Amino acid sequence: MGDLFCGIDIGTTNLKVALVDGAEGRTLWLDTVATPRASDGIGPVTDALALLRHIEEMIVRGWRAVGSGQPIAAIACAGIGEDGIGLDASFAPTGHAIPWFDFRAEAESAELRAGNTHCEEAGIDIDPTRTAPKWLWLRRHRPLELDRAAVWVAITDYPAVAWTAEPFMSETLAVRTACYSLKTRAFIPNLLAAAGAPALPPVLAAGAVVGTVRHGALRGSGAADADTLVIAGGHDHPIAAAVILAKDQSRRVDSLGTANLIYAEAPTGRLQDRSPLLAFGTPVRGGKGFACLGVFEFSMAVENFGIDRKALAKTLAFATLPGRPSKSILVPAKGPSQHIGERAALEACSFYGRAMLEAAAKAGAVDGPLFATGGWARSRALVQLRASVFGEAVHTVNEQELTAFGAALLASEGAGRSFVPRMTVQGTVVEPVEEWTRTYNDTYGEWRQQLNSVLR
Repeated sequence: MGDLFCGIDIGTTNLKVALVDGAEGRTLWLDTVATPRASDGIGPVTDALALLRHIEEMIVRGWRAVGSGQPIAAIACAGIGEDGIGLDASFAPTGHAIPWFDFRAEAESAELRAGNTHCEEAGIDIDPTRTAPKWLWLRRHRPLELDRAAVWVAITDYPAVAWTAEPFMSETLAVRTACYSLKTRAFIPNLLAAAGAPALPPVLAAGAVVGTVRHGALRGSGAADADTLVIAGGHDHPIAAAVILAKDQSRRVDSLGTANLIYAEAPTGRLQDRSPLLAFGTPVRGGKGFACLGVFEFSMAVENFGIDRKALAKTLAFATLPGRPSKSILVPAKGPSQHIGERAALEACSFYGRAMLEAAAKAGAVDGPLFATGGWARSRALVQLRASVFGEAVHTVNEQELTAFGAALLASEGAGRSFVPRMTVQGTVVEPVEEWTRTYNDTYGEWRQQLNSVLR
């Protein structure tokens, strides 16, 4: 066995830890538990100390199973983009992390959006999921949490800060605050002031060295020693994409999890070319240009179409979807349920994916091979449908937890001992059904006009 690298994925629903053998570039140990949640009387929140305990217990358990007594060489964390906490001078949390899906800051979001002249520069719209409205909400409703904070960190970065005693914010997470300039690669002072932001730490690109593991359960167990490096990670979707883009930055990613996220990089992109379907970010490994991120609430949309989960699972188990292409496709919309069949619902969601891919192309994203990842991508029938809607072949990836694996890959890169992923990056290639593609091309124009009217 070569060097041992640890990747952590702090997800909305689940917490995952992977230990990867640097000599073979493969996962030796992987575990998943539910992301620990508490309640603050309004909704679910994250207790950072409980989260850290869970992560350390998982790492130690995995290390004892496969580490052979060899300390981990480097660790990196990826995960949730917007959630964060204040830390006092001793690095103790001053409160709990409010999750991105909590809309308690809706009024603050509208207020900041109304006075925001930096939307283009930030590359991302201010909405209730972003960090900035949560800061303003805390200033108004729980001011002591920010008053007592010496610094604010993203919850995804918190374990790294706790282990190293070096506050920082991963750059792909800084973007999710909606207060970070993609022009200057620095926070925007006017937006920070308007949001009542606390003191913020230095921003580090993915793969940068944060420090070493100084103390705690990892040192006490032997899983880490004084030489174990802690490396900056970042936002879960870009970190997962980093694995796909490791050999070719022109590759695009169609991530099919709870949310569908399109990821592509635009080395010569222009901020003014951003579509309402996209958010811009920094490229996961840094460098010029932008990352294009299109997000669509895939699972929520399927539920809103009134689809029975068992019936959907049965449909997705086929090698090819039963039935023929629908001649009229609905635009997924919030509000009352739109009851349609399983195939029609998947077609509507796939049309939205096509629109996001087109928006990324217009923003300057390189038109490279397309890779499908995530839990839904395990269904060949769904991937074939999307290939037919997109009008191009789609590659699949054989890796259970790509975000945790991607964090481990970045840990190895940051340590200067990068491994070559041995998971099947090329996977299988799923070709479109030509007859379906012709039908979908005939109906897409009318569907796109309907979508444009919704976006206005």
